[in-house]
Amino acid sequence: MALIEQWRSTRPWYVDGLAAIAGGALGLAGLLPLIAPAAQGTLAAPKDHPWEHPLRKRILNTLERSPGIHFRELQRQLDAANGTLRHHLDVLVNERSVTTMPVNGRTCYYAGAPSQVEILSGTGVTDQSRAAEMLPVGLSTVQRKVVARLSKAPEPVSQAQLARDLGRSRASVHSAIGVLRQRGILCPAKLALAPHMSGLQTSQVDYPWLDVRVEYA
Repeated sequence: MALIEQWRSTRPWYVDGLAAIAGGALGLAGLLPLIAPAAQGTLAAPKDHPWEHPLRKRILNTLERSPGIHFRELQRQLDAANGTLRHHLDVLVNERSVTTMPVNGRTCYYAGAPSQVEILSGTGVTDQSRAAEMLPVGLSTVQRKVVARLSKAPEPVSQAQLARDLGRSRASVHSAIGVLRQRGILCPAKLALAPHMSGLQTSQVDYPWLDVRVEYA
């Protein structure tokens, strides 16, 4: 059949002529494979959906547990080859089963539409990249400790008090606060979480604090 297809693409008049001659002997039913070879595909079983591939199932399950992780962390958790994982991620992204967003220079992956970003829709943030930066994606150890401490009452009266509470140096806490404010996770004028963080904490998304980024502070 492949040879017939090759002849048909280069000499369509020749193949059609043979088909016409054979028609008298074989009847119309015998011509169907020659006249409409593409129709055979309509009788084949439908292909599996992309997310039904075993590795793609694992990708989606991992991203549901750990939304916002980057490629290397996803590769580590799945123990998958670089090229294989990238291929299946590309398929899932094209099928809109996975969403990607840049956060601090890294591409972060989410299963489906990132519901964490949707929480920020009422804050006036319309740029998705900026919204993703305002999420607690890949915080360093000190940054995570700062967020955890500020989520509890009472709020520390100063950065010095916060450093003492955390058992960290003032310099490391000051650096962490600077990064968190730049990303919009902390309020710019006081030691408090940004308003949208309360929405994240009460959402149904169990967001993990990931120690997978470079330790900035």
